[in-house]
Amino acid sequence: MEKVSDMGSGDDNVTEIPTSLSDAVERIRELENQLDKALFDAGNLRLQMDMFSITDTLTGLRNVNGVITALERAAVRARRSGEGFALMAVDFPALAQIGETFGQKAYDDAVRHCGALISACLRRLDTVGRMDEEGFHCVLPMLDAPGVDPVVARMTDLLGRMPMEFDDVVVPLEPVFTVMLNNPDGPNDVQRMVRELTTARDRPAVESPIIIRAKAVVEEPYERN
Repeated sequence: MEKVSDMGSGDDNVTEIPTSLSDAVERIRELENQLDKALFDAGNLRLQMDMFSITDTLTGLRNVNGVITALERAAVRARRSGEGFALMAVDFPALAQIGETFGQKAYDDAVRHCGALISACLRRLDTVGRMDEEGFHCVLPMLDAPGVDPVVARMTDLLGRMPMEFDDVVVPLEPVFTVMLNNPDGPNDVQRMVRELTTARDRPAVESPIIIRAKAVVEEPYERN
């Protein structure tokens, strides 16, 4: 190959020009390898950015965007197969108390602890994500009304057996559950489901779980179980 200097001085400005067919073929292969590596690096970076956009940095679970994405998939699957699905909120009023009493680090540890225990109670096809300072949302495909009680019972049992402890002070977690079931006759708009579930979460917790069903149409009231 013949070396030709670009403007300026130094080795960085030297370009090798192929002087034979074999040199040209070799140079093309080098450029193809560089392109393949650049495409791989770009794809890997894009994948990392996509994961970051749906991941809660504190817990490693899904964030709001990740929960919405999983809920949209469950709604599409339900429209195709007719199967039920549920969106469940798990709230921990004790988290605010932990933060106020024991500080930020204790709060962060408690949030991670709650998220890990919820995940341990769910199936592999389920999705759990952190929604706000005190709560998590779980997307539960292939779940109907009779399936709610076993899920709630499993979580209540595990969370009850594993409270948080700070300086020999035991803090029970005492989760509050709000469950929205899909409506087989309705559009199950996921954004509206999230808004309505949030509204239901703000009601006084007279019982747990609170079970509601998504509206078939906007004007219809909820059907309470």
